[in-house]
Amino acid sequence: MTLNTLKGATSSRSAFTRLPRVRNLTTLIAGVGLAGCTGVLPNNLYQPVSPPSFTSISERIVVPQSERNDTQISQANSLEQWVIYALEQNPSITVAIAQYEAATQKVPQVTALPDPKLSYRYFLEEVETRVGPQQFAVGISQPLPWLGKLRLQGQMASQAAEAAAARVSMIQNEVISEVASAWYELFYFDRALQIMRGNRDLVVLLERVARTRYGTGASGHPDVIRAQVELGKIENDLASLTDREAPLLARLNAALNRPSDAPIERPKEAPFDRGMEPDETIIQRVITNNPKLQALRFDIAEATTAKERAKKDFLPDFSFGIDYIATDEARAPNVAGSGNDPVSAAFTMTLPIQRGKYRAGVQAADARIAGEIARRDQQVNSLEAQTVSALFRLRDAERQIDLYRNTLLPKANESLAATQRAYSTGESTFADLLDAQRVLLVFELAEVRAVTDHNLARTALEALMGEPLLSSATAKDTNNEQ
Repeated sequence: MTLNTLKGATSSRSAFTRLPRVRNLTTLIAGVGLAGCTGVLPNNLYQPVSPPSFTSISERIVVPQSERNDTQISQANSLEQWVIYALEQNPSITVAIAQYEAATQKVPQVTALPDPKLSYRYFLEEVETRVGPQQFAVGISQPLPWLGKLRLQGQMASQAAEAAAARVSMIQNEVISEVASAWYELFYFDRALQIMRGNRDLVVLLERVARTRYGTGASGHPDVIRAQVELGKIENDLASLTDREAPLLARLNAALNRPSDAPIERPKEAPFDRGMEPDETIIQRVITNNPKLQALRFDIAEATTAKERAKKDFLPDFSFGIDYIATDEARAPNVAGSGNDPVSAAFTMTLPIQRGKYRAGVQAADARIAGEIARRDQQVNSLEAQTVSALFRLRDAERQIDLYRNTLLPKANESLAATQRAYSTGESTFADLLDAQRVLLVFELAEVRAVTDHNLARTALEALMGEPLLSSATAKDTNNEQ
């Protein structure tokens, strides 16, 4: 019998014309199909990874620079406002969030059962049996991995997602640190510019005094020359300092995902925080809370789980299925069971005989574990070194601030005033007056530099530990109180 006979209206019991057979096939396919739909492991075995504090990609709206209206944000005058803006707009954070969300979507993929397999066999030559010729066979089967394989794969994917979440926090900290560092450098630039301009005005005044005294014969022409030389040096320093504005703005705007020349209101102050914890406590906080170190811990956990999964490769996988064979009526009359369609159950099992391959997988997992542990240890060493260095810069800047504010600056102002009085009475030279003025300028710039360095060191420590260095109860003395 051929497929052409299916078109005829004969009494032949074709597989596509007999309603009971169609119902049997439909039931068979639906049953195994439902089994495949339930192939994902129960939800209570894999809880979703707890997301860190950031919006999802679908909720994160990053406006392109060409379409962004920064008129309102350009009026921001605090570091906190710029940090919030950077966390919303910085592309590197968007990349990290996308990687995290992609990692979370791997959990349901690796914990689902393999898809069921549907097979169809058509007999080119019908197989003659006592109850009738067999025409075709339809089978459906469901592969089943060994117990624990899917669970371990889900653990690995979940741990990888946790590591990706920690790296989002790491990128956020880096962006915050970059914005804060550029902000404090901009603070130094603005304050240094003010000091240099004030010093220039003072030298201009001294140059006028020198010319007046020279005109009256009270002093010589060299005093005028010294004043003009000093004024020329200050003008040159001012020009060099002014040229630093463009790269500073470009650095800050890059972290904010804005055009390099976008305007930014200058910082008015920089905090000077005291009351820190002991160095050992800060180092421990860094080791405990550093996001990069947390990500490496999840990497080690994933590698350890991967080893357990590699061991499971020594165990077989199974497959269960059902075959349905369409059989036509027997050619001989009055044959018992004529045209009955047989149904058979199928069971297959893989034979994991490639032991060398599986041992190599376990050894590769061991090597990865050793590598991840070494990476963690190296990161711990690096973090300790960076923390100690930042603490030194912080303590040193704090000493410098105290020295300049409490000792050197008052003395320099007193010396300049005394030298001015002595010069006016002829008891001091114009060179002494310029030296006193120059010393005061150096001390004023050094004090602002120390405040900036203090904040840069504190920012570096906060980036390392992934949290504020000081509690809200810590007393603060801001730079504008001087």
